[in-house]
Amino acid sequence: MSFPMMLDSLLLSLGVWTRCAIIALAIALMAAIALWRRFLDIPGTAAAAALGFIVFYIGGVSGFVLLLYFFLSSSVITKLCRKGEGSRGRGYPSVVANGFPSSLALILYAVLKDPVFLLAFAASIAEAASDTWAGEIGQLSHDDPVSIATFTKVPKGISGGVTVLGLLASLAASLSVALLFWGTFGTDLWGLLLIAASGFLGALFDSLLGATLQVQYRRKDGSLTEDPKEGERARGVPFMDNDAVNLLSGLFAFSVAVALYSL
Repeated sequence: MSFPMMLDSLLLSLGVWTRCAIIALAIALMAAIALWRRFLDIPGTAAAAALGFIVFYIGGVSGFVLLLYFFLSSSVITKLCRKGEGSRGRGYPSVVANGFPSSLALILYAVLKDPVFLLAFAASIAEAASDTWAGEIGQLSHDDPVSIATFTKVPKGISGGVTVLGLLASLAASLSVALLFWGTFGTDLWGLLLIAASGFLGALFDSLLGATLQVQYRRKDGSLTEDPKEGERARGVPFMDNDAVNLLSGLFAFSVAVALYSL
């Protein structure tokens, strides 16, 4: 039995209100750190606290460890890769888009008691980490990104572009979440590979949506941006912004994990 699972057993031995108080205290501590380090803004912190409580209450310490790993690793990588750019903390739309699929998986697990939803939970987190690592680390590549849809060169920072460095970072992120799941919840080799593959495929799906359906705007100088305040819509579906793409990609990884499990 892993150490997180031992802590889970201890928590379950407590009364409901005592357990909720301990979980709320842990969430409040992480929220304070997120605000202090400017990983999240105030609305984003509130959304993360709500989702974090769901994950902690249903998924226990093991589930919270996975969520915490995604949050901390992605936040640190974003800060390091954008050093000097003054990046702002994530807002609630981004938090919900990345956190809803994994929370949904745990809610379904609590209701249906089917272990496939634990794998879907991990796959959703693996996709979110995979996409974030790929986007941030990929921008450090000396090679120009190419569109995953057309294989033509695209500007750095535009969704849908991929680099070898970004793909390797994506795979590493997904595999690391799968290994962490193995070390906390426990799984066999098939479960580990299922999580890693689902997360990585979800990140590729994210890039595909970014290259085809995600809305982009054209500035006066002709360059493309994803900020609607900087230009007029050049292509893509109006409501399909980065947060919508992240949400759909997380649900895609969720679905891939369920489908692979059925095999």
